[in-house]
Amino acid sequence: MSLVKSVWPPADSGQAAILGDFKSRVFAVGPQIGFIFPVGEMQGYLNLKAYKEFAAENRPEGWNGWLTLAVSPAAAPPPLQSTLVHK
Repeated sequence: MSLVKSVWPPADSGQAAILGDFKSRVFAVGPQIGFIFPVGEMQGYLNLKAYKEFAAENRPEGWNGWLTLAVSPAAAPPPLQSTLVHK
């Protein structure tokens, strides 16, 4: 579950307000789920994320969603640990 507060423009954007200030604000909350799975010698990651925007000022409200698929080299296996016996 995510809670996001977005304020635009960022305070340090460095852009001049030629046409006047455009300030907006929105809050959002929503779920996210991801799965890691093997793809041959690689690994895949499938992620689904969605959130509902609310309490918006100077911008529209609504639902946003993303489906992301990434394929990358598989993580290296952890090093083998030797078992030491202490007397």
